[in-house]
Order: sequence, then structure tokens, then C-alpha cells
Amino acid sequence: MWDYAKLSAEAAKLGGPAALRAAYKLAGRQQGIKIGQMMGRGQGIVIGATVGVGGTMLVNRLRTLSTVGAAPAPAPAPAPACESITETPVSGVQPDE
Repeated sequence: MWDYAKLSAEAAKLGGPAALRAAYKLAGRQQGIKIGQMMGRGQGIVIGATVGVGGTMLVNRLRTLSTVGAAPAPAPAPAPACESITETPVSGVQPDE
């Protein structure tokens, strides 16, 4: 059977060309909804995992900051003072005599 003959027979079963178009549109929408639901579930899993991991990292960071913030940080040690410029020569520069 030819493709056109198949379409004609199918349209005759459904009640005409308009009914055939409506049936195809409905089938396409249903298929699109199924695909969208599958994609939505996948995106939901990714978003849920991201929020879960991010939330855990945030809570751990806040706990660390609250315990560290209680005690002041020690002051850095002062750098040793140089007695003259000849102790630490800079490459390419001759010291004044």
C-alpha cells in the first residue's frame, strides 16, 4: 500500500483529514510531555544534588568560621631588621660606598 493510501485509510477510520491532523497533534503533544517529564526528572536530580552538596559545604564553612571567630588570630611575627643595605644586596645594584 502506498503512503498516501495508508494516510487515506487512517483518515477514513478517524473521520476525515481534520480528525487525522488532530490525532497526530495529540500524539505529538503526549510524546513531548513524556520527554519533558523525563528531562525534568533528570534536571531535578541534578539540582537537588547540587543544592544538597552546596548546603552541606555552606554549613561546614559557617561552623568553621564561628569556631575560628571566637579566638583572635595571632599577630604575624615581625620581619628581622637589616643593619645595612650591604647585608641584603639586590641583584644588578651596587651598594653606595
